[in-house]
Amino acid sequence: MKKSKAAKMPKGFQKAKSGAGQDLALDEIDRRILRSLQQDGLIANQVLADDVGLSPPACLKRVRRLRSAGIIERTISLLSAEALGYPLLTVVRLKLDGPTEAMMHTFEARMMASPRVIQCMLIAGDIDYILLVRSRDVAHYQEFARRMLKVAPGVRAYTSEIVLALTKSTTELPVDS
Repeated sequence: MKKSKAAKMPKGFQKAKSGAGQDLALDEIDRRILRSLQQDGLIANQVLADDVGLSPPACLKRVRRLRSAGIIERTISLLSAEALGYPLLTVVRLKLDGPTEAMMHTFEARMMASPRVIQCMLIAGDIDYILLVRSRDVAHYQEFARRMLKVAPGVRAYTSEIVLALTKSTTELPVDS
Protein backbone atom coordinates (compact mmCIF):
# COMPACT_ATOMS: atom_id res chain seq x y z
CA MET A 1 0.00 0.00 0.00
CA LYS A 2 1.39 3.37 -1.04
CA LYS A 3 1.68 6.11 1.62
CA SER A 4 0.03 9.45 0.93
CA LYS A 5 2.10 12.61 0.61
CA ALA A 6 0.59 13.88 3.87
CA ALA A 7 1.91 10.82 5.70
CA LYS A 8 5.44 11.50 4.38
CA MET A 9 5.40 15.15 5.39
CA PRO A 10 8.41 16.03 7.59
CA LYS A 11 7.95 17.44 11.08
CA GLY A 12 7.46 21.22 11.14
CA PHE A 13 5.30 21.37 8.03
CA GLN A 14 1.89 23.02 8.10
CA LYS A 15 -0.93 22.54 5.63
CA ALA A 16 -2.18 25.68 3.88
CA LYS A 17 -4.77 26.04 1.18
CA SER A 18 -3.41 27.21 -2.13
CA GLY A 19 -5.23 29.51 -4.51
CA ALA A 20 -6.05 26.52 -6.69
CA GLY A 21 -7.67 24.72 -3.77
CA GLN A 22 -4.81 22.24 -3.37
CA ASP A 23 -3.00 21.69 -0.09
CA LEU A 24 0.44 23.30 0.17
CA ALA A 25 2.82 22.31 2.95
CA LEU A 26 4.52 25.27 4.68
CA ASP A 27 7.66 24.55 6.64
CA GLU A 28 9.69 26.88 8.84
CA ILE A 29 11.79 28.09 5.89
CA ASP A 30 8.62 29.06 3.99
CA ARG A 31 7.41 30.94 7.06
CA ARG A 32 10.76 32.76 7.38
CA ILE A 33 10.56 33.70 3.69
CA LEU A 34 7.04 35.04 4.21
CA ARG A 35 8.07 37.06 7.28
CA SER A 36 11.01 38.60 5.38
CA LEU A 37 8.92 39.44 2.32
CA GLN A 38 6.29 41.14 4.50
CA GLN A 39 9.05 43.38 5.87
CA ASP A 40 10.58 44.13 2.46
CA GLY A 41 8.89 42.93 -0.72
CA LEU A 42 11.85 44.14 -2.80
CA ILE A 43 14.53 42.23 -0.89
CA ALA A 44 17.10 40.83 -3.29
CA ASN A 45 16.82 37.07 -3.76
CA GLN A 46 20.48 36.63 -2.72
CA VAL A 47 19.87 38.49 0.55
CA LEU A 48 16.65 36.58 1.20
CA ALA A 49 18.36 33.27 0.47
CA ASP A 50 21.19 34.14 2.89
CA ASP A 51 18.66 35.19 5.56
CA VAL A 52 16.75 31.90 5.39
CA GLY A 53 19.72 29.60 4.78
CA LEU A 54 19.04 28.49 1.19
CA SER A 55 20.84 28.74 -2.12
CA PRO A 56 19.46 31.54 -4.33
CA PRO A 57 17.88 29.11 -6.86
CA ALA A 58 16.18 27.11 -4.08
CA CYS A 59 14.92 30.31 -2.47
CA LEU A 60 13.55 31.65 -5.77
CA LYS A 61 11.84 28.32 -6.41
CA ARG A 62 10.10 28.53 -3.02
CA VAL A 63 9.01 32.14 -3.58
CA ARG A 64 7.57 31.20 -6.98
CA ARG A 65 5.75 28.23 -5.40
CA LEU A 66 4.28 30.52 -2.72
CA ARG A 67 3.14 32.94 -5.44
CA SER A 68 1.58 30.27 -7.65
CA ALA A 69 -0.22 28.81 -4.63
CA GLY A 70 -1.77 32.21 -3.91
CA ILE A 71 -0.11 32.60 -0.51
CA ILE A 72 1.80 35.61 -1.84
CA GLU A 73 -0.96 37.54 -3.59
CA ARG A 74 1.08 40.46 -4.92
CA THR A 75 4.01 42.74 -4.20
CA ILE A 76 3.18 46.39 -3.55
CA SER A 77 4.73 49.61 -2.27
CA LEU A 78 3.09 51.20 0.77
CA LEU A 79 2.81 54.94 0.28
CA SER A 80 2.61 57.63 2.95
CA ALA A 81 -0.89 59.15 2.96
CA GLU A 82 0.47 62.15 4.85
CA ALA A 83 3.30 62.77 2.38
CA LEU A 84 0.83 62.56 -0.51
CA GLY A 85 -1.51 65.10 1.10
CA TYR A 86 -4.21 62.77 2.51
CA PRO A 87 -3.57 62.86 6.28
CA LEU A 88 -7.22 62.63 7.35
CA LEU A 89 -8.54 59.10 7.85
CA THR A 90 -12.28 58.70 8.38
CA VAL A 91 -14.15 55.58 9.41
CA VAL A 92 -17.63 55.50 7.87
CA ARG A 93 -20.34 53.17 9.14
CA LEU A 94 -23.07 52.84 6.56
CA LYS A 95 -26.54 51.28 6.44
CA LEU A 96 -28.32 50.54 3.17
CA ASP A 97 -32.08 50.84 2.81
CA GLY A 98 -33.28 47.22 2.50
CA PRO A 99 -30.13 45.92 0.78
CA THR A 100 -30.59 43.77 -2.29
CA GLU A 101 -27.88 42.12 -4.38
CA ALA A 102 -28.32 44.78 -7.09
CA MET A 103 -28.17 47.64 -4.58
CA MET A 104 -25.07 46.19 -2.92
CA HIS A 105 -23.37 45.66 -6.28
CA THR A 106 -24.09 49.27 -7.30
CA PHE A 107 -22.84 50.64 -3.99
CA GLU A 108 -19.68 48.51 -4.05
CA ALA A 109 -18.94 49.58 -7.64
CA ARG A 110 -19.19 53.25 -6.59
CA MET A 111 -16.81 52.68 -3.69
CA MET A 112 -14.35 50.71 -5.82
CA ALA A 113 -14.30 53.56 -8.34
CA SER A 114 -13.28 56.08 -5.67
CA PRO A 115 -9.51 56.11 -5.03
CA ARG A 116 -10.09 57.86 -1.69
CA VAL A 117 -11.94 54.80 -0.34
CA ILE A 118 -9.03 52.65 0.78
CA GLN A 119 -11.20 49.88 2.25
CA CYS A 120 -14.83 48.91 1.81
CA MET A 121 -15.95 46.08 4.06
CA LEU A 122 -19.32 44.31 3.92
CA ILE A 123 -20.04 43.26 7.47
CA ALA A 124 -22.57 41.33 9.52
CA GLY A 125 -24.41 43.25 12.22
CA ASP A 126 -26.45 46.42 12.63
CA ILE A 127 -24.73 48.17 9.74
CA ASP A 128 -23.94 46.96 6.25
CA TYR A 129 -20.56 48.51 5.40
CA ILE A 130 -17.52 50.04 7.02
CA LEU A 131 -15.43 52.32 4.82
CA LEU A 132 -11.99 53.80 5.39
CA VAL A 133 -11.70 57.08 3.51
CA ARG A 134 -8.60 59.27 3.03
CA SER A 135 -8.96 63.05 2.64
CA ARG A 136 -6.87 66.20 2.68
CA ASP A 137 -8.91 67.76 5.51
CA VAL A 138 -12.40 67.81 7.01
CA ALA A 139 -13.83 69.98 4.21
CA HIS A 140 -12.44 67.57 1.63
CA TYR A 141 -14.09 64.67 3.47
CA GLN A 142 -17.40 66.57 3.69
CA GLU A 143 -17.31 67.04 -0.09
CA PHE A 144 -16.79 63.28 -0.49
CA ALA A 145 -19.67 62.50 1.89
CA ARG A 146 -22.07 64.85 0.08
CA ARG A 147 -21.11 63.56 -3.37
CA MET A 148 -20.64 59.84 -2.65
CA LEU A 149 -22.78 59.00 0.37
CA LYS A 150 -25.58 61.48 0.97
CA VAL A 151 -27.05 61.18 -2.52
CA ALA A 152 -26.02 57.59 -3.23
CA PRO A 153 -29.00 55.44 -4.16
CA GLY A 154 -29.99 53.04 -1.41
CA VAL A 155 -27.99 54.64 1.42
CA ARG A 156 -30.28 54.93 4.45
CA ALA A 157 -27.79 56.44 6.91
CA TYR A 158 -24.11 56.78 7.69
CA THR A 159 -21.91 58.04 10.49
CA SER A 160 -18.41 59.44 10.13
CA GLU A 161 -15.67 59.10 12.70
CA ILE A 162 -12.38 60.94 12.26
CA VAL A 163 -9.32 58.96 13.32
CA LEU A 164 -7.19 61.06 15.67
CA ALA A 165 -4.20 58.69 15.75
CA LEU A 166 -3.28 55.29 14.37
CA THR A 167 -1.78 53.44 17.31
CA LYS A 168 -1.21 50.35 15.16
CA SER A 169 -1.35 49.95 11.41
CA THR A 170 0.19 46.97 9.67
CA THR A 171 -0.24 44.87 6.58
CA GLU A 172 1.71 41.96 8.09
CA LEU A 173 -0.07 38.70 8.83
CA PRO A 174 1.09 36.13 11.39
CA VAL A 175 2.87 33.23 9.70
CA ASP A 176 3.47 31.13 12.80
CA SER A 177 3.20 27.38 12.77
